[in-house]
Amino acid sequence: MRNPRNITAIMLLLFGTVWSLPMQSGRNDSRPERTPGYSAIDPAAFGVTAYRANLKLSGHTSSQHHEQRLKRAAAQHFPQQALRFEYRPLGVVPEWWDEATVELLALLATTTSPSARLEQGELQVKAIVGDKSVIESRLPALRAILPAATDIDIELMEVDTSLSATALCQQQFSRIKPGPVAFEESGTEMRASAYPVLDRIIALADACRDSRVSITGHSDSSGSEAWNRQLSLARAQAVASHLEKRGIDARRLVVAGAGSTQPIADNATRYGRGQNRRIEFRLEPAR
Repeated sequence: MRNPRNITAIMLLLFGTVWSLPMQSGRNDSRPERTPGYSAIDPAAFGVTAYRANLKLSGHTSSQHHEQRLKRAAAQHFPQQALRFEYRPLGVVPEWWDEATVELLALLATTTSPSARLEQGELQVKAIVGDKSVIESRLPALRAILPAATDIDIELMEVDTSLSATALCQQQFSRIKPGPVAFEESGTEMRASAYPVLDRIIALADACRDSRVSITGHSDSSGSEAWNRQLSLARAQAVASHLEKRGIDARRLVVAGAGSTQPIADNATRYGRGQNRRIEFRLEPAR
């Protein structure tokens, strides 16, 4: 049975961290005190981030009235979200600022896990949508408020909400290329470049908790095949150990060592051997 809440939660976990656009913290009340580090010449900026059950509004506001309008708009368009405000009263903002920030909330309400940043001259939006035409139908209203020269950059990920949570996880896992997991030569110690790669795998595994993660180590053809299998398995186990330490249940991890039996490049060249020394990940339905 398809559960929209599960699907939404999965998408938030998959993309919320990557797409968040945090701004500097400011004050969260309406007193006319300046935030430490505040400058009267700071350019106006406003950020919106919705992640899981939270909505954060941060940035410059023009007045208490503007702040109250934003709070009402947030409550109207994101009624299920826990609201967090970090305002930085600027005092002097463009004349279109109040209307644009409120309309931006209305636009983002048509998406899932949105993240946006508005500045003078630029608007960036990233979000997950079920149908791009919905947000596109709301965009003209915001364009009409913003100056004509504003650079609008909108990045949308369209998701088929008819898919089951498991199918959605497998689809996204197959699309995302985490990158190579590099090891020290002839050893099982991972190089520093491996950890950002594994962070992406961990995020996917954490989102798709009803699935197993298959971890297969591969080697080049140097040395005996018995040694290659042993080394490739040991490297896969090192990766699994790292995932387990980061909170992934060991029962969800399937580890294997294929040795040099499945090359993807020419073992006769140094580059090819480097390509063949790899870790492959697959997401599989839980039994």
